[in-house]
Amino acid sequence: MELKKKYLLLLSFLFPLAVMLFCMVFFQVGPFGSKSFLIIDGLHQYMPFFSVLYDKLKEGGSLFYSFRTGLGVNFLSLFSYYLSSPLNLFILLFDKTQLNTAVSLLIVLKIALSGLTAGVYFLSKTKKTDLTVFACAAAYALNSWMVGYSWNVMWLDAVMIFPLVMLGIERLVDKRDGRLYGAALFYALYCNYYIAFMICIFAVIWYVFYSFKSVRQFFFRGLAFAGYSLLAGGMAAVLLLPAYMGIKQTAAGKTMGLPEHAWQTGFADLITRQFDLAAPVSHDNFDGNANLYFGVFVVFAVVLYLFNREIRPVDKLKKGLLLVFFYVSFSEDILNFIWHGFHNQYGIPNRFSFLYGFVLLCMLFEVMKHRDSVRNWQVILGCLLGVGLLFVSRKWAENPLEDGIYGAAGMLLLLYGLILFVMSFDKKHQKWHVTAFCIAAAAEMAVTAVVGFGHIGQISVPKFFSGTEAAEEAAKSLDDGTFYRSELADGKMVNENAWYPFRAVGLFGSTAANSTVKIMDSLGFYTGANEYLYEGATPVTNLLLGVRYIYYHPEDVLKTSFVYKDSFGDFDVYENPVEGLSIGYMINREIDGWFHESAYPFRVLNELCAYGYGIFDMFEGIDIPDPVTSGCTASRTNDGEYYFEYEESAEDNMVFSIPVEEDMEDLYIFYDGTQVENAEIALDGSIVKEGDMDSYIIPVGAASGGSTLTVRFKLKGETEDGYVRLSAGSMNPALFESLADQVTAQAFQIEEMTDRHITGNVTAGENQRLFFSIPYDEGWDVVVDGKPAETTKVGDAFLAVNLEPGEHQVSLTYTPPGFVPGMAASVACIGVYVLICACSPLIRRKREEWANRKIGEIPADEEMNDL
Repeated sequence: MELKKKYLLLLSFLFPLAVMLFCMVFFQVGPFGSKSFLIIDGLHQYMPFFSVLYDKLKEGGSLFYSFRTGLGVNFLSLFSYYLSSPLNLFILLFDKTQLNTAVSLLIVLKIALSGLTAGVYFLSKTKKTDLTVFACAAAYALNSWMVGYSWNVMWLDAVMIFPLVMLGIERLVDKRDGRLYGAALFYALYCNYYIAFMICIFAVIWYVFYSFKSVRQFFFRGLAFAGYSLLAGGMAAVLLLPAYMGIKQTAAGKTMGLPEHAWQTGFADLITRQFDLAAPVSHDNFDGNANLYFGVFVVFAVVLYLFNREIRPVDKLKKGLLLVFFYVSFSEDILNFIWHGFHNQYGIPNRFSFLYGFVLLCMLFEVMKHRDSVRNWQVILGCLLGVGLLFVSRKWAENPLEDGIYGAAGMLLLLYGLILFVMSFDKKHQKWHVTAFCIAAAAEMAVTAVVGFGHIGQISVPKFFSGTEAAEEAAKSLDDGTFYRSELADGKMVNENAWYPFRAVGLFGSTAANSTVKIMDSLGFYTGANEYLYEGATPVTNLLLGVRYIYYHPEDVLKTSFVYKDSFGDFDVYENPVEGLSIGYMINREIDGWFHESAYPFRVLNELCAYGYGIFDMFEGIDIPDPVTSGCTASRTNDGEYYFEYEESAEDNMVFSIPVEEDMEDLYIFYDGTQVENAEIALDGSIVKEGDMDSYIIPVGAASGGSTLTVRFKLKGETEDGYVRLSAGSMNPALFESLADQVTAQAFQIEEMTDRHITGNVTAGENQRLFFSIPYDEGWDVVVDGKPAETTKVGDAFLAVNLEPGEHQVSLTYTPPGFVPGMAASVACIGVYVLICACSPLIRRKREEWANRKIGEIPADEEMNDL
C-alpha cells in the first residue's frame, strides 16, 4: 500500500497521539478526569517546579533566582535541567489549577512528536512510501522506555529530537550539509543536557560506524561533525555553562571515580525485558533492569538483517557489535556509569536504552526495505530464535514473566512469522503482506502501551493538589510586605512548598547544593543526597531561617511553639510567636570557630548559639540509659552511639527507656540509624510519633518530671551489624527568648526585594558580620554603602558579608555563574550558524558549478567508459 509522504508523516504523528489520548480517557487523566501522568518524581519534584515557572512567566519574574524553595536556589540551573523545553510555554494556555492537565498533555504531545520525527528519519531512507515507516515510527513513540519513563517529561524533548540528530549526521556525511545536525543537537542540549550527553556518545559511535566512501571522507566529514557538534554546544552555552556551574555545587558534581567492574544482571534477564508486554520499568533500585521492549517483531530484525544478501557484511558486523555493546552496557558497571554521565542511576535504570531500540528499528527498516531478499528459511530461523529466547527467559531468568505473557509473545512471533513467510514467496502481493505486518506491529505497540500505562499507574490530582486555591488565598491574605518563609507541617508531596506561592525552606531536586545539604543535615533537618526538607526544625532554626507560618493539612500532627493564626480551606495556619523575622541578621565573627560537622545536631545548635551570639547550652542534653535488646546485642561505643549485632527482626529489637527528671517545655529526640526499619517514640505509653524518622530532630513537646520517654527500634536486618546513634535535648525557653531578642534587634530591614535583588539596611556592632539565610552562591554580588563588598560564608554554606560598626545600606543582586560568558558564546555561535545557513545556497551552487565543470573536462571516450 503506497501512501503520499505527507500522509505517512501525518499517520506517524496521529497514531501515537490517538493512543495517548485514549490512555487519557481510559485512565481518566485530565482533562478527561481527575488523574495525572506525573507519577513518582513527576509528582514530588517536577510539578512544583512547573508551578514556580508558571508563576514567573505569568507575573514576569526573573528566571535567575527563586526563593520559592530550598531557602533560595539558582533557578536558571534548575530551569536548565527540568524546565527549559520551549514546548513548556504550552502551560500558559491553562489556569494554575489545570497545570497537571497541561503537563500531562505535554507528555502526550512529545510522544506524538517523537513518532513524527522518527517518521521523518525513516522516510528519508527510502523511496518507497509503504507502512514500514509508520510501523517503525509507532514503535519508537510507544515503546516501554517511552511509557515507563514518560513521567520524566523533561527528558522527552531530547528523545523526540534524537531521530533528527541521526538524520542530520547522515546529511552531513552524504550531502555535506550539517545544518540539521547542528540545529537538532542544539535543541537536545538546550532542552536536557543529561539525555543529550547520552545522545552525544551515541552520535560519535554512529559516526564511526557509518559507511564512508573513503578514509578521506571519514576524516574531513569528521572535522565537520566535530565543528557542528561544538557549534551546537556553543549555541546552548547560555544554559550549559550555568548548568555546569550549578552541577559543580551538588553532590553529583563532586569527582567520582569509576566503579569496579561487576555485572548487574545476566543475558536471560535482559531478554526477558525484550518481551515484557505488560510491565515497563518506571522506577527500580535494581540497576540491572531496563526498558527494552520495542515490539516482539524486532526479534525478526536481527536474523533477517544478518542473513539478508543485499545488506553489506560490514554493516551487519557494525550493527551486531552495537547490539552486543548495548547489552554489555546495560549490565556492566563501568560502561553503565559512563553512559549515565559518570554517575549512578539512582532508581531509574538504563536511561539510555531508547538508543538500543533505535538500532533495532533501523535494522528492521533495512530488512523491510530489502524485503525481496527475505527467504522462507530465514523467517523460520527467526521464529526459532524468538521461541528459543522465550525459552531462555522462562528457564534461566531470575524474574521470569507470567506464563500468559510468554504465551502472547509466542503467538505474536507466530503471527509475524506467518506473514513474513508468505511474503517471502508471494512477491505478487508483497505490498499487502507488508501492510498486514505493519498494522499488526502498530496494534501490538498500541495495546502494550495502554497496558503499560495501566501498570505504572497515575496519581489522583485532588488528593495532592486540592489545597492550591486555599494556599494561594492564604499567601495573599497573610502577605504584609515583609520577608518571611512559610512551610508545611507535613507535605503530601516532597516539594509541596514550591507548589504554593510562598518562600520556603525545603528542596528535593538534582540541583540541590551539596554544602546546603550538609549544613541542614548538621542542624538536624531531614536530608538526602539531593534534598533537605523542613522535617527537623526547631525554634532556633525557625528563627534564623525566618520561618513565620506553618500550614497544616487536616491530618497533620506536628508539635510546635507556633500559635494558631487563621484557617483557609483545609489549611490551618500557625504563626511563629517571635516577631521581627528577616532574611538576615548580624552575627558575631567568632562564628568562624563553629564546628558544624558533628553527627549530633543538638551540639551543632548549641555551638551556633554560643559562637554566634554568646548564649551557651541552648539545648540541655539528657542522659540515656543503655537499651534493652531482643533479637540483637548492643553495646555503647561512644556518647549516644551503640554498636549492634543483628540476630532476628522484632518490634522491640532495641528499647530505650529515658527518665525525665524535671519538667521540660520543649523536649526533642534525634536518632541516626540507616538499619532502623521502624521507630516508635512514646511518652508515658502515649505514642508521640512512629515510622521511619531517621536522621532528623523530632519534637516531643512538653514532658513532666517523673515521666518516661520510650524509644523503640525495629531493625531491618539488611546487615549483620551496624550503628545507631540516639540523643535527646531539652531547649531552655529563657535562653531562647534571649536569643530571639538579640537576633531580631539586629535584623536586616528590607526596603526592596525581587526574585534576584534585595536592598535594605542594618546596624552592625563590633566584630560582626551580616548573615543571610541564603545558600552561599558565587552569583551574589553585594554592595555595601555603594561600594562592592566581598562575600564570605557561615557554616561553609550560608551567604554573609563582613561589616564595620555602624549603619549600612546593603544591596544584593544575583546573576547565575556562567550566564554572562554563556550568553556571549550563544550569541556568537548562533550568529555563526545563521551565517552558515545564509551562505549554504551559494556554497551549494558553487559546488554544483564546479562539479559540472569537472564533468565537462572529461573526454567523451572516457565518459563512455565510465558509463
